[in-house]
Amino acid sequence: MVEPEAVKVEQYIRGLSKSIRGDVTSSQPATINDTVRLAYQLAGQLIQDKADEATEGEKRKGESDRGGRGDNRHEHNRRQNKGEVMQGL
Repeated sequence: MVEPEAVKVEQYIRGLSKSIRGDVTSSQPATINDTVRLAYQLAGQLIQDKADEATEGEKRKGESDRGGRGDNRHEHNRRQNKGEVMQGL
């Protein structure tokens, strides 16, 4: 006995997480392929959003509150040539 497409869709949706289930149900996909494709896209977006939230507040090593890296690469932090000639050589 072959299950109707609607039964397959409902069973698949029932197995999804709550955060994805509501979006998939509201779009009312007609086939199981549409349902799987939509759930896959939503899961990918959810994972990306969680990853973005996790890294949003983190700073790289050596990065200050003002942004940038505190590694003295700015011109004013370098030794300046004052025109003095080394004597005694």
